[in-house]
Amino acid sequence: KGLASSRIHLSQLLTRMIISVTRGIIIAVGVLIALSQLGISLGPLLAGLGIAGFVLGFALQDSLSNFASGMMILVYRPYDVGDVIEAAGVNGKVKEMSLVSTTVLTVDNQKLVVPNNKIWGDVIRNKTAETTRRVDMVFGISYADDINRAEEVLKDIIANHELVLDEPEPMIRLNELGDSSVNFIVRPWANT
Repeated sequence: KGLASSRIHLSQLLTRMIISVTRGIIIAVGVLIALSQLGISLGPLLAGLGIAGFVLGFALQDSLSNFASGMMILVYRPYDVGDVIEAAGVNGKVKEMSLVSTTVLTVDNQKLVVPNNKIWGDVIRNKTAETTRRVDMVFGISYADDINRAEEVLKDIIANHELVLDEPEPMIRLNELGDSSVNFIVRPWANT
């Protein structure tokens, strides 16, 4: 409840992690207090838990790598639940996140679970992080067509389209003389 009413905007992953770590610490402290009240010596028990933790650390090396990557994602927040990302060869909307993996829903409605170390070790492209985006398009016309007229038509389409923003200004340029066409690049800006 305290995190929900907080003025600080925390990612969903950080909120869930704080809640689960707090719950785990409270339970662990409660168990240790209960054992000490029963007269059980905690020194050998804690030493045994340390050795068991060391052995588990070697056994769960990949999981710990995913966990460390999840912590880095948590700290640097390159994306959050609901963002559209491209990372580790995956493109789609982040459905849910944990400290070891991220679940991505692709545009063709496939659910992919990607280990966090694969995401953190690759370039992360967050497509919805900014409020505006540039749309890059290429249009080709024949060598026999009127270049000035084609440029006027493209400018008219861009100027009259309701989704195109006035600022930053759209760009329309003759870009290349291809093998069979004269190619224009058209780069309008729109809300993400």
